[in-house]
Amino acid sequence: MDIEINRANPAPKLSGAAIRRSKGERIFDALNIVGMLVLGIVMLYPFYYVLIIAFNSPTDTAASPLWLFPRQLTLLNFETVLQYPGLARAFLVTALRCLVAPFYSVSVCFMAAYALSNRHLPWRRFIVFFLLLPTFIGGSMVSTYIVIARLKLINTFWVFVLPGAFAYFISVVMRASLDNLPAELQESAMLDGASYYRIFFQIMLPLSKSVLAAFFFFAVVSNWLDLNSSLFYITKKNLYTLQYIMHLVLKSNEAANIIDHNSMSMDRLVEDMERMREKPTPLSVRMAITALVTFPILFIYPFFQHYFVKGMLTGAVKA
Repeated sequence: MDIEINRANPAPKLSGAAIRRSKGERIFDALNIVGMLVLGIVMLYPFYYVLIIAFNSPTDTAASPLWLFPRQLTLLNFETVLQYPGLARAFLVTALRCLVAPFYSVSVCFMAAYALSNRHLPWRRFIVFFLLLPTFIGGSMVSTYIVIARLKLINTFWVFVLPGAFAYFISVVMRASLDNLPAELQESAMLDGASYYRIFFQIMLPLSKSVLAAFFFFAVVSNWLDLNSSLFYITKKNLYTLQYIMHLVLKSNEAANIIDHNSMSMDRLVEDMERMREKPTPLSVRMAITALVTFPILFIYPFFQHYFVKGMLTGAVKA
């Protein structure tokens, strides 16, 4: 039976515009957009407020409240903070910590994950249980301090590296990513005479770059923002980190000491008398050092977001 096609009046094409949405769905979408915008503003405004106070004139900020835009742009607050003698050393310690500690931690966790992914590992279940137990039964702050003191890590750089070197959760995610790889890769390499070390460095390591990059930058952020290590285990000034200096400035009269220190050095400069008329306030110094310590990691984070997404999906989804 022949089917006649009506070429004069063809059937209408379905599109997104043809699908009518109910009034309740449109109201929900509108409320959802407004709610997310309000939530975003509430979360981002504190960071923006820190910036406008840090870049605004100290006397103008003290004269009247500042809410949206800086009225008198100046770099005096940052110049005052950057002349603080302990800041450069703290930045060097923090930067070195953010390189050494994440590299060591990711290496240890990945080697543990590779070993646990081997089904022929002797006592595999016992080792997994042994590593899992401390995640549920952890030591107290006092016992942790005693262990670190007995290991003679107090007031040493290695207190930033060794205590947090291994995390069972990270090794589990890395192990899941290794389990997603075809088992034939290792079997064919073994048939060709490759050892476990060669398989690890030439096969597993290159195929796990996304997972390693994700956890490496997670560790960088964690080490950059960590305060407790310096607060509990460090008393030497040459091992202060940026977060600890910011803690001192925010919780004590250190902001006033920074201002007095820089005022003494600037008094010797005759040509800088105009700047001396405007002296930084403790509030402006606090905001400037908060911006210097916090914002670098916030600007770096979005550039590596695709590593986080790809790495976490690779390690969290099991084929």
